[in-house]
Formats: sequence, C-alpha cells, structure tokens
Amino acid sequence: MDYVKRILIIIVLLLVVNVIFTEEVIAKKDIKQLIIGKWEIAANKRVTSGYIIFTEDGKYDLTEKYVDGSGGGTKGGYELNCKAMQATIKLCLGACPGSEWTNRFAIIRILSDDKLEICISSDGNYPSEFTEDKTSKNTMILTRIE
Repeated sequence: MDYVKRILIIIVLLLVVNVIFTEEVIAKKDIKQLIIGKWEIAANKRVTSGYIIFTEDGKYDLTEKYVDGSGGGTKGGYELNCKAMQATIKLCLGACPGSEWTNRFAIIRILSDDKLEICISSDGNYPSEFTEDKTSKNTMILTRIE
C-alpha cells in the first residue's frame, strides 16, 4: 500500500509540474500577440506618466514625463525572446540589432490581459528576476490604452 501511495504522489507531482510548465509556455507565446498596441506607463521613481506603443512589425515609440518635470521619448525596434527562462525584450534605439551601448535589456511578463510588467536592466545585462518594488525606476507597469 505504501508503494502505491508513493507512485500516486509522484504522478500528481508530475501532473502539477506539467500544468505549470504548459501555462508558462502559453503565457510566453501570448506576449508576442498581447504586446501589440498602446500602453500607459504607471508612475514610478523615474517617471510620472508616459506611454509606449508596440507595433506588429517590431517597432516601439516611447514617450515619458520624468519626475523632474522634463520629458522625452525614444523610438526604435524591439526584439522579444520567449524561449529564454524569463521572456526577454530588447529595446533598440533605432533599428534592431542596435548598438549594445544604446539598447535597453529587460525581462517581461503578463500580469493580466491588459497589464504587463517590464523590468529594465541597470547594468546592460538582462535582469535575472523581477523586483518586489513595483515603483522602482527600472520597473514599468503597463496598462493597455488601445
């Protein structure tokens, strides 16, 4: 009887792991379709407002109002990598691939159908995890506008 219980526990654990892995794969694939559109940037320690538009042809247009009252924007290309352990996005100034000195390296995840989180690197490498501080200057919480 103890042997049967162990086998059942192993089967249940394998099923749970499979469901979790399948959900992650689906979420990563959905990012490519979900990201297209206009997104409002929530205020954080770097910006008071802004938006970013992602187009189907791999372009972005970012406009921000900074906490010091000034504003700015960048345009360029983006590259998604949904095959990495964490889905990654590279924002290139101009076309991708761009200069490694002007690219922004980030990880991205879906929070809901109308909300994304992007954690941008501060050191030129892809971040390894999302920060707990959602108002960090390196965190962008995006809400779909269009």
